[in-house]
Amino acid sequence: MNLEKALEKRDELDEDFGSGLADTTPAERKEAAEADEAREQAKRTFLAALEVDPSLMMTTAASSFEGWRVVEYRGTLSTDAVVGSGIPAQVDAIVSDLTDQRSLLLGSKMERAKRIAWNELLFRAHEAGANGLVAVRYNVYMLPKNLFGASVTATAIKLEKLARALDKDLFDGTAAKIEKA
Repeated sequence: MNLEKALEKRDELDEDFGSGLADTTPAERKEAAEADEAREQAKRTFLAALEVDPSLMMTTAASSFEGWRVVEYRGTLSTDAVVGSGIPAQVDAIVSDLTDQRSLLLGSKMERAKRIAWNELLFRAHEAGANGLVAVRYNVYMLPKNLFGASVTATAIKLEKLARALDKDLFDGTAAKIEKA
């Protein structure tokens, strides 16, 4: 799927969650829900394949990969995820603050928000036809009503492995004899 089609598909899905949803027929809402489920299934399949073969989507906070060259820039992508902390996590945070210890429950909620945003970013890059992400940046923030937000941004790229340099010693293991004049 090329970038243009991927962005159109994403925009179609985003519109399903907008205020226009109230103006749709039950059949249109059902179709939108089925499209969402199909996309989520495709995302689960891609993420499972990525777990088996991480080279399907190379990622870095830097601007390049050694031994690879950027063939095409597929666009800057950004995703967000919001999760609630919940009462148990809030209580754990208060106790952790009073005892000067780390709140594992609150930390796990923050990690969950990052993981949700990260997985969505990986899949959007895949939809855009990329096999790499550069300049990856995370932001985690606290929202009102005890909500955590995570934002991930990166540039999606198409990578190509560079041809390997000579694998053998330049002199094929033989030493050159230098004579003094």
